[in-house]
Amino acid sequence: MSGPVEPVEHDPFGTAALREATLATWRRDPSRLRQDANLEEDHARGSYRDRVVVELAQNAADAGNAAGPSAGPGQLLLCLTTTPEGGELLAANTGAPLTADGVAALASLRASAKHTQDTVGRFGVGFSAVRSVSDEIRVATRTPGGAAGIAFSLARTRAALDDAARDLPALADEAVRRHGDLPALRLPFPDERPDVPDGFTTAVRLTLRGTAERDAIHDALAAADDVLLLALPALGAVRIEVDDAPSRTISDVTARWRSVRADGTLTAELLADRPVEDRERTGWSLTWALPFGQPALAGAPPPEQRLVHAPTPTDDPSTLPALLIATFPLDPTRRRVATGPVTDYLVARAGDAYADLAARLTTGRAGSAGAGDPLALVPTALPAGALDGALHAAALAALQRTELLTEVGTGELIPARAAQAITGPVGQDEQVLAALAPMVGGLVHIPTGRTAQARTLGVALRELADIVQTLPTTGDADTWRALYATLAPHAAAHREALAGLPVPLHDGDTFAHGPRGLRLPTPEFGVLPVHLPGLRIVHPRAAHPALVTLGALEADAVTLLEQPAVQAAVEGEVASDAVTPAGAEAAESGPAGVSSIVAGVLDLVRQAVEVRGEDVVLPDWLADLPLPAANGESARAADLAAPGSWAAEVLDALDPVHPALVEHWGESALRAAGVRADLVTTVVRDVVAEPAAADDVALEGWEDYLAHLADLLGSGAWVGDVAVVADLDAVTDGTAGVWPRLLTRIAQDPGAREALLTKARATSGGAGAVTTAPSYTAWWLREELGAPFAHPRATGRVPFVPAAPDGTETLDDAVLAAVGAVGDLADLDPAEWDGYLDHWPDDGALAMADALALWRGLARAAATGARLTPPDSVPALADGAAGMAPADDVVVGTPMWAQVRAVLPAPQHLVEAVADLLDLDVAEDCEPQVTGERLTPTPPGALVIVPAAPGEWVECDEVTVAGRPVEWWVSARTAWATTTTGLARALAHAAGDWSLRHRLEDVLTDPQSVDDVLAESAGDDA
Repeated sequence: MSGPVEPVEHDPFGTAALREATLATWRRDPSRLRQDANLEEDHARGSYRDRVVVELAQNAADAGNAAGPSAGPGQLLLCLTTTPEGGELLAANTGAPLTADGVAALASLRASAKHTQDTVGRFGVGFSAVRSVSDEIRVATRTPGGAAGIAFSLARTRAALDDAARDLPALADEAVRRHGDLPALRLPFPDERPDVPDGFTTAVRLTLRGTAERDAIHDALAAADDVLLLALPALGAVRIEVDDAPSRTISDVTARWRSVRADGTLTAELLADRPVEDRERTGWSLTWALPFGQPALAGAPPPEQRLVHAPTPTDDPSTLPALLIATFPLDPTRRRVATGPVTDYLVARAGDAYADLAARLTTGRAGSAGAGDPLALVPTALPAGALDGALHAAALAALQRTELLTEVGTGELIPARAAQAITGPVGQDEQVLAALAPMVGGLVHIPTGRTAQARTLGVALRELADIVQTLPTTGDADTWRALYATLAPHAAAHREALAGLPVPLHDGDTFAHGPRGLRLPTPEFGVLPVHLPGLRIVHPRAAHPALVTLGALEADAVTLLEQPAVQAAVEGEVASDAVTPAGAEAAESGPAGVSSIVAGVLDLVRQAVEVRGEDVVLPDWLADLPLPAANGESARAADLAAPGSWAAEVLDALDPVHPALVEHWGESALRAAGVRADLVTTVVRDVVAEPAAADDVALEGWEDYLAHLADLLGSGAWVGDVAVVADLDAVTDGTAGVWPRLLTRIAQDPGAREALLTKARATSGGAGAVTTAPSYTAWWLREELGAPFAHPRATGRVPFVPAAPDGTETLDDAVLAAVGAVGDLADLDPAEWDGYLDHWPDDGALAMADALALWRGLARAAATGARLTPPDSVPALADGAAGMAPADDVVVGTPMWAQVRAVLPAPQHLVEAVADLLDLDVAEDCEPQVTGERLTPTPPGALVIVPAAPGEWVECDEVTVAGRPVEWWVSARTAWATTTTGLARALAHAAGDWSLRHRLEDVLTDPQSVDDVLAESAGDDA
C-alpha cells in the first residue's frame, strides 16, 4: 500500500454543507433525529454483519459499472488486519471514483447515487451495512487533483450533535435518550488522511468495533467464493488478504461456471405498485449458474442454506440445484424478495432461463458449454417457501417443454413428454438401449438416481416387460440377435419380463411371442428345413444362448428329428403316399421325386451325421421314412439297401434305394435314416413280456417273441430295453452262402454280437429272483436254424440232434451256444428242450450210451425246473436193454424197477421231478414175495463204505415182484437180496447213494479190501 496522499483541499465533497443541512433538520424537528437513528440502529447492532463484505463488493461493482466497459473488469481488494482489540478492514476498488453526489447518497443512507435502469445495487442494504461492524469509517478516492476522502465517526457525530443541541433542550433530550446510538452515517466529515492503495480508485477503511466484529469479518472473507463474482459481474477479480497469510484471489469465474443470463425492460404496468425510485429503474436481469462438470452446486451451501441473490444474498431460500441471481425487488428490510407483479414476471423469466441452462447440459446442442446431466436440474424436493415454490413451478413448466433428453439411436433432443425410459438395471445398459432404440420410439437413458426427476419431468417410465410387449414383430434376424446379445447379462434375472420377447422363426416370415419352447439351432446347424411343418425353430442368424436362458431348447439336427412334429409330418407323407415316382410329371422337391418334407428330414439326417459322426443314434421312426427304390416305387427306408453294400448282397429281400438319393445325400446319411448297408442294431424300449404289448414294432415275429418271453418270464414281466438285430427276415434261403455270411457278420459286429448274447431278464417275487430268456436275435436265429443242433466241435454225446448248419464251424462257442448249438445235453436251456424233443424217434432200440445221455439230460432238466410238452415216446430201460417206448407204458423210477418193467430211470431224489417233467407215472412202492428169508446183519465193512445202509438185510432164496423174479429189492429201507451183487445194489439203494454199489460189492466179496476200496475213493468228489 502507498502512504497518505495530500488532499486537494480540506473539504472537496462539501461535507460541511451536508452536515449543516442534517443538523438543521434535527434542530427544526428532533423527531427526525429519532427516525434517522432508528434506521441506522438496526445496522449498528450487527443485524447486517453478514452483508458487510458483500455490500462493499457491490459498491465496487457499482464503481465498475459507472466507469463503463472501457475501464475493464473491476478489481476489489479486501484486506483484514487484526488486533487483539479488533482491527481494520480495507476495501479498495477500481472503477469510477467517489463523487460529491456519491457522498451525499452515502450520507442519506442510500447505496448509490445512480438512477440508471441497469444499476445493479439499487435493491441492496448498501453502504450502511458497515455500521454493523464499525463506528469509525473512512472513504478515500482519487480525484484529478489528488486523493480526497470523507469519514463517518460516531464520536465526531456525538460531538457535533452536542454542540447543535446546546440551546435546544428537545434535541438534547432526544440525543441523551439514544444512549449513544446515533446516526453516524448522516454526518460526513472530511478525512484529513485520505489513503488509496496503488492500482485502486477508492478505498474504504473500517475500524472494527471489537473482537466479535473482527471474527465476523474473518468468517465472511473465508466464505467468499465464486458466487460473489457471479452476483456482481462487473467485478473481474477479488483479492483477499488476512494479516500476513498468503493472499487468495477469486477470478476467472466464467471458466469454472456455466451460466445463463437473461435481461430486459420492465413495463410501466409491472412497476405500478413499486416506489417512485424503483419505477425509474426499468431494467431487469437474471443469471442462473452451475459449476462446470457438476450436476448441481458443488461446494455451495447445502440446499437448506442456499439463498436467492438479488443480486446480493437475500433471506429467501432456494432449493433448486443452481444459483439464481436476479434483480428481484426487495421489501423494506432489504432481506426478502417483495411480492408483486415484478416478482411474478421475473419468476416466469427465471423458469425459462433455468430450462435454457438445463438445455446447455445436453450433448450435441450447438453452443453448449459442455455435456452434463440436465435431469440434475429437475426439482424434486419440497419447496422451502412461497418464492421457492413459484420458482419450482416455473422451472418445471419450462423444463417439460424443452428438448432436454437425447433419444437413443438418433442422438436428437426431445422433450420429456415425447420420451420413454426403461426402469431398473436394464434401463442403465446402454447397449440394450441402443439395440432397442430402432424398435422403441423416443427411448432415452435415465441415469442412475434420476428416476424421480424423470418422473417429475413427465418421462414415461416403463417396466421392461411393458417394453417387450410392444416390440414389433418385424426386422431381420441379425438385428434381433444383436438385441438378444445385449439382453444376455439380464436374461436370468428378468426371465418373466422377457417371456414375451419376439423371436424370428426359421421360415424368415413369422415370429414367436416368447422363446419358451422354441428350438434353438446349435452353431453348426446348416440347412434350415423350412419345409417341415410344425417346427418352431429360431432363425439361425437370430440364435443366441440368451434364448436358452429364457426357455428355448438347444437343438441340433438330432434334437429336431426327435420332435413329434417331424415324425407326424412324415407319417402324413406315408398316409398320403406323397413320394412321387421317379420320372413323373409332378413337381419334384428333391432327387427322384422326394417330397419337400422327406427332403427336409434327410437334410437333418445328413447334418446329424456330419456333426456327430456316422455312429449317431437317431429316432427309430426314421425306418418308416418313405423313399423311392431303384425301380421308382416307394418303400420304407428300412426295406431298402444301399447299392453295392453288404446288405444288398446278403439281405437280398431288400430293394436297392434309388441311386439319386445316394448321390445327393450320401450313403452315410441314408444309413442313418434307416436304409440298410450293413447289419443294423436297434433298441426296443420298455419291453413287456406280453404279446398284446407288441405295438408297432416292425420286427419279424416280435409278437411271437413276446409270447415266448411270457412263457419263460411270466406274463406281464417288465424286461426293459432290448437290443435287437433288425432285418433278419430279409435273408432268403434261396441265395447260397448268405447264412454263413450273416452269422459271421453278427459274430464280428460288436453291437450285433451284444444283441445276440445279452439275454432278456426279468425280476420276480419278493426276493428279487432274476429269470432270463434268450435275446430276440438268438430266439429268431434258433427258430430259423432249427435249433438245437449239434455243436460242430462237440465232444459230448447229444443223440437225435441235427448236424450243425453250413458255415457255423467258424463261429466261436459263445455265438454257437446262443444260436442253439449243443455239445452235450447239459448245454440245453430249459427253453430248448421242447425243440429237442421234436427230434426224438417214436420207437426203436437205443444204444445204451445214447440212452444214458438222455436219462441224465432229463434229470438235469427236471432239476432246473424246465417245463416240457409231454412226448409220446420216452427212452426206457427194460430187461437190461434201452429203447423208445410209448409214454403210457413207462413209469419213472430207480434202476431197481428195470428188473420188473419198462422204466425211465432217474436218481432217487429226482424221480418225482422227472415224472412231472414228462407227465409220467411214478413207480409205486411195493414189497416183494420172498422164500427162504433169513435176517442177516450187514457186514461191518459194508457199513464203513456206506454208513447210511441198513444194519440188517433179508437174505432170501428167491425174491419176486409182480410175478417176476428179481435179484434184489428195497422197500421202506428193508433190503432183500439173493446174491452178493444184489446185496450191494440193495444196500446202496436203501442208503440213497446208488453210486456206491460197486464199492460195496468189492467189500462184500472181499471183506479185507475195505482199506483198498477207501483208498481208491480218495480222489472222488466229496
